[in-house]
Amino acid sequence: MTTLTSCERVGTALSQREGDRVPFFLPATMHGAAQLGLTLPEYFARPERVAEGQLAMLALLGHDFVTSFHHAAGEVVAFGGTVEVHEDGPPTPGAPPLREQDLAGLAPPVPEEVAPLRASLETLRLLRARVGGRVDVLGAVIGPFSLPAMQLGLGPWLDLLVEQPALAERLVAVNAEFAARWGAAQLRAGATAIVVAEPLASTQMTPAGLYRRLGLPGLRALAARVAPLVLSLASAPAIRAAPDLLSAGPAGIVAGSGESLAALKATCRGQATVLGGLDGISMRHWTPAECDRRVRLAVGAAARGGGFVLTEHHGEIPVQVPLAVLQEVAEAVRHHGRYPVAPELTDPA
Repeated sequence: MTTLTSCERVGTALSQREGDRVPFFLPATMHGAAQLGLTLPEYFARPERVAEGQLAMLALLGHDFVTSFHHAAGEVVAFGGTVEVHEDGPPTPGAPPLREQDLAGLAPPVPEEVAPLRASLETLRLLRARVGGRVDVLGAVIGPFSLPAMQLGLGPWLDLLVEQPALAERLVAVNAEFAARWGAAQLRAGATAIVVAEPLASTQMTPAGLYRRLGLPGLRALAARVAPLVLSLASAPAIRAAPDLLSAGPAGIVAGSGESLAALKATCRGQATVLGGLDGISMRHWTPAECDRRVRLAVGAAARGGGFVLTEHHGEIPVQVPLAVLQEVAEAVRHHGRYPVAPELTDPA
């Protein structure tokens, strides 16, 4: 088969067909800093540095996406929060900015008025200008049901869900409006798709009935205004929540760590593409042989017939994962991910 561009390869996978090989993305959101000779605080201080870092990783790995994602803390800043920078990991939110008594009068912020989000938009525009129509650029938002864990703190958010569901419902509605504005702004700036990080949608985190009542309406409201969406539960299992998540019409769902790709693909068949197969935490210790084995297992489980993108489950590979591991994984995908899938790559399930 003729070699496809990254955009063509991804489009083929999303349409549940086989292209020239399995598309893949190694979300190395921090490794670009070392390529530019910068510390992480220096790297995240300027949007053009993040764009250059993403382009450096694209050149090194040859994967099929770049991302404008800086850090989740930016969305907390929109609600009055702060950002803490670190030398050995991504920026994180400071203390939760909201209290229960703030929620009744809370209004959705305007993303373009928030400095960290403006920086992400600038990175996105720079990436789009450099990759043109050859490579997909991913934007990101925090899901409306999960953002409260950083706005209020996880404990107070869980208490609110149980003790004051009407107030929790209102916060999710405010967050859904904010997420829709933020996602739409990224699409206008050139994003191809928006990844929604909604870990609390997993039944491992929230009982299905509770999420269906208080969380799913916010996701559906977001999906009605921002498309295409890819849902990530940030390494948490997705399969039990998948029927509810699919009702929002996502283009893709990311599998959880250790989750059966084949089982999730069967659940999503004809409705959404499955992404996943790599665990960012264990990657820190992978040998070349283990990189090869993990890619073979993922391809054997989910690649046949298309509808699969190989990526890391959480959406942000730790900076402690050696660059050599990422390069070994990339090489293994180019070897084992070719279509048609080799007969010896069988579904491990």
